[in-house]
Amino acid sequence: MEQKKKDIKPISYRPSADVREFLESNAMKSYRSTQGMIDFFMAKVMDLEKKGEIVIQ
Repeated sequence: MEQKKKDIKPISYRPSADVREFLESNAMKSYRSTQGMIDFFMAKVMDLEKKGEIVIQ
């Protein structure tokens, strides 16, 4: 079975100092990379939006 290649393009994101500190400290606590923390938080936000618990405008 042939696997489909995903067209993943990097996103340039420069967090503020407070956000960077928050991401890095939580990444260390959970043994993730900073990028892994961003992915984790975005997955949670997307899940909350799908459930209708938050609305992103």
